[in-house]
Amino acid sequence: MPERLAIKDVELFMRNVRTRMPFKYGVATLTSVPILHLKLTAELADGTAAVGYAADILPPKWFDKDPDKEYEQNVADLLLMARSAATAYGEAAATPRSVFDIWHDGYRATLEIGDASKLNHLTASHGSSLMERALIDALGVARDQSYHSLLMTNALGIDFAALHTELAAMEPRDIIASRPLEAIAIRHTVGLGDPIHVTDVAPENRLDDGLPQALEEYARTQRLTYFKVKVSGEIDADLERLREVAGMLDTVCGDDYWITLDGNEQFKEMESFEALVNAIRSEDALRRFFERIVYIEQPLDRSIALNEEVESGVRAVAKHKPMLVDESDGDLDSFEMALQRGYTGVSTKNCKGLIKALTNLALAKLHTEKSGVAHFLSAEDLMNLPVVPVHQDLTHIAALGISHAERNGHHYVRGLDHLSASERAACDRVHGSLYGKLDSTLAMKITEGSIDVTSLQVPGLGLGMPTDTSSMIPLHEWSFESL
Repeated sequence: MPERLAIKDVELFMRNVRTRMPFKYGVATLTSVPILHLKLTAELADGTAAVGYAADILPPKWFDKDPDKEYEQNVADLLLMARSAATAYGEAAATPRSVFDIWHDGYRATLEIGDASKLNHLTASHGSSLMERALIDALGVARDQSYHSLLMTNALGIDFAALHTELAAMEPRDIIASRPLEAIAIRHTVGLGDPIHVTDVAPENRLDDGLPQALEEYARTQRLTYFKVKVSGEIDADLERLREVAGMLDTVCGDDYWITLDGNEQFKEMESFEALVNAIRSEDALRRFFERIVYIEQPLDRSIALNEEVESGVRAVAKHKPMLVDESDGDLDSFEMALQRGYTGVSTKNCKGLIKALTNLALAKLHTEKSGVAHFLSAEDLMNLPVVPVHQDLTHIAALGISHAERNGHHYVRGLDHLSASERAACDRVHGSLYGKLDSTLAMKITEGSIDVTSLQVPGLGLGMPTDTSSMIPLHEWSFESL
């Protein structure tokens, strides 16, 4: 039987973080970012108290790429939806109900609020995803069960058929890994502004903070084998940069590397992207690079990526490499729409929702069985940071059985410097397999290109330690200017 719980209180906190170097993606460049933390207090049907957490960075120009909106407005929109979701979920869980039932009503009510504010569904659903994660965390901690265990017993009460009737025969245990993964390979993002070679870092820009800086350093010292390479939509510039990346990888990694190519919504039609793909295929200097591409991530702007007129172009490129949607995955039926256009993959990101990702995984399994063609979920993130965001994301990925994940937050911040002393000490004590010493702090421990995630199999959603909200700023006291 699914567990039932009621929501008693929700609190919101902010933590400001400055990056150790600029992070350029698409049209945005990030130098500082807030992490929004949500604390949820609940009560199970038998009266047991439960407290759960969720958190995410609030980045510019990902949830909403409207060029007329400044970063401050992006953050304001996300905060509006976090507060709105807290209200909607509170109403949905005034009396004890299953996590799925609370999510089902709270998600739809949150989207309606977003629609009234003319916000896209990626933005509108983000607050819902925070509430969903906090509920799952609270239930797992209260019942001393890990996320994987909650899914295997369906303690969340997930009903796939309520979302897609063709999934009536499936339950979570049918689609997740039989055992949570013990290790996940790092897929290192190569941002548009990132230095490739050590010599690309000017002496005055050298950080000398104990961490790698150029891609070459990461590849050598961490023995990376997976890389996510972004392109800009300027074909000549992209080809020149890809030659540089490929040359370095061929030298440092030899045959032992794999690529995901991220179009990052930088193309307005498929013809120019198809031309880029064909140019990569035809160049001797890029031949090995092209062979190592695992899939291609959404090149088209979200406003057109699922339109009927792009289908022929998507299918033309998909003949060479699988195509995946990311930013266009704004609704519960987005993946099914994408399948009709020739895409076979969809990303999972905790900011888009865990139940949604599980449903997409069920759809991928169903369509793989029907067609004989692999349909899949990938693990992507913008810049998940410790503790709460990255632990919950990795815990989810480990349960789904996704063996490699875009994991670039450790590149743009210096280890756990942004945490409180008590949180760093707890990470050292509880998650010593995931983090290692870095001078006076800790940093993610990457060995042979992978991270050990066994310590995340704790009650709840991967935390296993106190979340120090006393070191954060209550949201009602926080201002954008504080960044």
